[in-house]
Amino acid sequence: MSEESKNHEQKNKNGFNSYEEALTFLYKAIDYEKLISYQYNSSTFSLDRMVKMLEYAGNPHKSFPSIHITGTKGKGSTAIMMSTILEHAGLKTGLFTSPHLIDLKERIQINRQNISEHEFTSNLNEFRPYIQHLRETEPSASPTFFEILTAIAMLYFKKKLVEMAVLEVGLGGRLDSTNVVIPHVSIITNVGFDHTAILGNTLSSIAYEKAGIIKQGVPVVSTVEDSEALSVIEKTCKEKDARLYLLGRDIWVEEVQSIHENKSALHRHDHRTILDFVVSAQSNDFGLRNAELSLNPKVQNPKSEIRSPKSERGLMCTIKTWRHTYPDIFLPLIGAHQAKNCALVLGALEIMREQGTISIDDETIRNALVQVHCPARVEVIGKNPLIILDYAHTVDSMKFLRESLLENFTFNKLILVLGFSQDKDLDNILKEIITVGNSIIVTKSRNPRAAPPEDLYQRIENLCGKQAEITDNTQDAVTAAKRMASKEDLICITGSAYVAGEAMQALNS
Repeated sequence: MSEESKNHEQKNKNGFNSYEEALTFLYKAIDYEKLISYQYNSSTFSLDRMVKMLEYAGNPHKSFPSIHITGTKGKGSTAIMMSTILEHAGLKTGLFTSPHLIDLKERIQINRQNISEHEFTSNLNEFRPYIQHLRETEPSASPTFFEILTAIAMLYFKKKLVEMAVLEVGLGGRLDSTNVVIPHVSIITNVGFDHTAILGNTLSSIAYEKAGIIKQGVPVVSTVEDSEALSVIEKTCKEKDARLYLLGRDIWVEEVQSIHENKSALHRHDHRTILDFVVSAQSNDFGLRNAELSLNPKVQNPKSEIRSPKSERGLMCTIKTWRHTYPDIFLPLIGAHQAKNCALVLGALEIMREQGTISIDDETIRNALVQVHCPARVEVIGKNPLIILDYAHTVDSMKFLRESLLENFTFNKLILVLGFSQDKDLDNILKEIITVGNSIIVTKSRNPRAAPPEDLYQRIENLCGKQAEITDNTQDAVTAAKRMASKEDLICITGSAYVAGEAMQALNS
């Protein structure tokens, strides 16, 4: 037996017997997503630790091209839009996002299909001896929960021969475990206040962390508008000789119109209607690989369900880049801010077209965007009463949610179900939403970081005099909201991905 075979056999000698056993091993790692406060520096968030773990597995992150995305808000939606377009262009596309709503495997996808339990277990098993050795000999050097997940994704993408990977930063950027890649393009969605105890309490300090993903000579696309944050991004780009493409300077959202659930709205446009786009997406053949794509992860036959006619809500927008104009793009998403995210995606695609990295036509882009699905982003998941799921958890995102609710929906009473992590800017976030709520229910997720409902109750009473109903868990909160709602009301469940995920399970049970 060769030395390589002996090493491989030794590495897999004590393999996991099940997915559950693999998860037990994984959850022994420190998980900063569940901690309220911690040190944020190169000892707790160490790229060196990540580099060494990937070296052990043969540097899988160097085997595929990538797109790297950070920002305070919108990076998840941007990543989903980008991966959807690349998939429809015929590319085998990996997607790494966080957090998950229900299932951990949601974080690692290829062509919108979650990694299987077998693949997850198998890939984690390859890192097991390395991780276990560090846990036993040098615990402080052993990788974190998120670092291990990132490594699993990298190895999985390598093994499956993905042709492009879309990687969403978990926290910040500079010290994030995804920041080991040299992407074809970097995307910075925006910079706002979040994780201030960790990333800093000024926009320039937060921007510094986001700008940490900028690499030498790699183009950057960004929607950063604040002058304080923008100056940091521009300075970093100049130092790294990375060309910066900005929304409002190089890319423009020229027109945005919300489309509501009345069919008359479909025909206010001079060009093709939404239904035209959907029929086109259904019937156009861009090659066998495109023809076989599923429009929804749960739908195997792409012709068995079309999203847009079923929910005629979304945005019709015109986006212009430095190359040309994309008129009448339909996004089945609610909230004008999603047009900005789409503009970033189109800008990044233009760059890669110019690089010769990808070949994709405008019609493929248009048809892909019709089919974008961003779970828990102002997502309608129930009717009579309307039930909307969202995980706004910053001041800006809660403001966008409030505006989206008032501009896109007609309802009698608004019933809010609110649950947050306790490390958020709770008073300022609450100010953005509680004034429009007719009834408020406060709750908490199972995450240890969850703010006590009693604290939220007191804050709401102090801010506006309203008295919320207190529930101990998301299931009880959903039950209470449905009990008090009539068919003409709207229930909005928001505050964190953890609450959104638990609500989704409660509503599906």
